[in-house]
Amino acid sequence: MDRILLKSPATIANLSCGYDIFGICLEQPYDVIEIQKISSKEVVINSLDSPFSNIPTKPKENTGGVPAELIISDYSLDFGFEINIKKGIPLYGGLGSSSATAAGVAFGINKLIGKKISQADTLKYALEGENITSQTPHGDNIGACMLGGLVLVKNIDPIDFIKLPIGDLYFAIIHPDVKMDTQTSRKILPKTVELSLAVKQWANVASLTFGFVSNDIELIKKSMVDHIVEPIRSKLIPGYYDIKRIALKNGAIGCNISGSGPSIYALCENKKKANNIVKAMEAPLNALSINFHSYISSINHQGIKVIQ
Repeated sequence: MDRILLKSPATIANLSCGYDIFGICLEQPYDVIEIQKISSKEVVINSLDSPFSNIPTKPKENTGGVPAELIISDYSLDFGFEINIKKGIPLYGGLGSSSATAAGVAFGINKLIGKKISQADTLKYALEGENITSQTPHGDNIGACMLGGLVLVKNIDPIDFIKLPIGDLYFAIIHPDVKMDTQTSRKILPKTVELSLAVKQWANVASLTFGFVSNDIELIKKSMVDHIVEPIRSKLIPGYYDIKRIALKNGAIGCNISGSGPSIYALCENKKKANNIVKAMEAPLNALSINFHSYISSINHQGIKVIQ
């Protein structure tokens, strides 16, 4: 095999109370990535035209270029790769855009070289790429993108990701056109947390996990409460609490910031509800004259998908 074409999906991290430990894979939006072998031992990156094509094309600055160069070196390959990326996932949106590139490239190259890399090591290469955008290792987006479904990050060194069962739920997602880079949104978070708050958060994480595994909608609803991150990051998102209030009023199971933001997701019981809720969520941003993208997505249980 000399060429591969794949879809690398967006992801939602944290799921309210599960900061850096929960990630879930979406069907929409996604990147399309083409990787082909080339005779020279180098990595060539091309950004194809899209609304989100403003990405670095120097390999050491691109989250896909980093794992590609590492694999060439570590496996002493006598060839390189040309990587064409068509971004469908908003940049700086909290929907795992950088992770989709990193995971997609690591996954695709492993296929091209005959699956010589273990799953754990493929995830490690993807994490190396993701680190250039956050400078803090976290595997929630990477794990969900590559494994699909709902992923619990138990540890990243060594890799210990747990794929949890989850029902057929839907997401209504609003991405305001407000730039929030991952490094900044992590720096503003507190370095220490009051024990009483930590206890409340741990209880919500535990009950949310059981709620997803048992498909207990009421328990999920009661558990999607974030005492630590949401109160701080929400200040950076115009109209956030109006959007959340409207989503919950219209029947969302829960609503919170997706990853580092500014995207906001509402968890919904079915596609019909998700369609109604996303339309309602758009109103506060229209009132503020803020441009946005909106998405409706089911859960992607497979993760990265090979097209050709």
